[in-house]
Amino acid sequence: MSVAWEMYLRSGWFDPLTLNFEPYHHKPPLLFWLINLCWATFGISRWAATIPVVLSALASVYLTGVLGRLLFPQALADSNRTNLVMVAGVPFLVYGTIVMFDITLTVFVLLSLIGVVLYSRQRDWRTIVLIGVSLGLGGLAKGPFAPFCIFFPILLAPLWAKNLGNVVTWYAGNALAGLISLALVLVWLIPVLSRSDADFAYWLLWKQTAGRVTGSVDDHLAPFYFYFLLLPAIFVPWIFVPGLWKGAAKLRSHLPDAEGMRFLLCWLVPTFLGFCLFSNKQPHYLMPLIPGAVLLMALCLRGVATHLLARTVAVMVGLFVVGQGIAYATFLHRYDLAPIAAFVQANQDRDWAFVNNYHGEFGFLARLQKPVDDVLPDDLDAWFSAHPNGYAAVIYRDPKRVAGYRQILDGPYRGRRMGVYSRSDAR
Repeated sequence: MSVAWEMYLRSGWFDPLTLNFEPYHHKPPLLFWLINLCWATFGISRWAATIPVVLSALASVYLTGVLGRLLFPQALADSNRTNLVMVAGVPFLVYGTIVMFDITLTVFVLLSLIGVVLYSRQRDWRTIVLIGVSLGLGGLAKGPFAPFCIFFPILLAPLWAKNLGNVVTWYAGNALAGLISLALVLVWLIPVLSRSDADFAYWLLWKQTAGRVTGSVDDHLAPFYFYFLLLPAIFVPWIFVPGLWKGAAKLRSHLPDAEGMRFLLCWLVPTFLGFCLFSNKQPHYLMPLIPGAVLLMALCLRGVATHLLARTVAVMVGLFVVGQGIAYATFLHRYDLAPIAAFVQANQDRDWAFVNNYHGEFGFLARLQKPVDDVLPDDLDAWFSAHPNGYAAVIYRDPKRVAGYRQILDGPYRGRRMGVYSRSDAR
């Protein structure tokens, strides 16, 4: 949100992204563009910034049904059932309204996969354009994650496609789609690189890609088996429905030779294992694969009546809403930055420090128009000497850390405390 806010301040959609008014090379710009479009339409607000994510979540549900009908025209002819299976799932309920990149990426992965299936059945230049444009937008949403998510279905098409035809035209057409996607990304990348230095280019093009695969970027490091531990959660609540297990037994005996099932296996298995090999792991990284898991569950749930699926959706949504209400009433205040952000916004003319490891917490919330200094705890005295009328937002556990400063605000924050402090002799 703070990156999108700083894009709004600059009015420069093709300038290098910034966070705390310093180069931000972690992600491409598509989600920030969409947020700024919504702000231009509805005004700057938190709810307006969630519109792109909510629309992406709904589009993912719809496109999962479309892909299901393409792959299983008889078993999943009623896409409404597939939609119900997805909406009730824990991954959709958790991530469907959070401002993150993965739901947006999922939309373009699904569009690309739909194009791949269509192109395997009929060589059409319009399908090449669909794959290329979708893949390019996916790259602008989350970089190389997009091509990786569709790489194996393209590579392994001779194993799943019934009527693939000439493999030369197959791979050539998809290569052309790759060039179209690259051209689309370059429309943004070339002007950005022309306005940035070599260090920014190195981090954007190499370190954020290869570094997250190899672990040289040490954010979110996790062992190989991390995603295997999450697999049961992907199938909640349906994993508790007996009809799922009965359907799975029938699925194993009746559908292993179907083109759609081979497609899902060639897509999900190697891509999932590839994610396991990446050093950097987060649960939401798997979101582009969730539609594939939904299709498997929808196949297994064919024997369950539609009204029971709808009832499960109602129960899950109800539990989710009640859970959110309980969380709001009990512990979410520990994560609420609004009181301190309001004070920061009211005192923007002062110099500000954050102790320590600032990640733009106040940029959007306080509508900041200048940077916050990221200060180590041991350097706070020196910072106050250089900024005698400044304020510092301090996260701490031990009250001794802030004993020598004048307290302005203070409250619980993520298992610790956060407060606003000034020099003891400041006015």
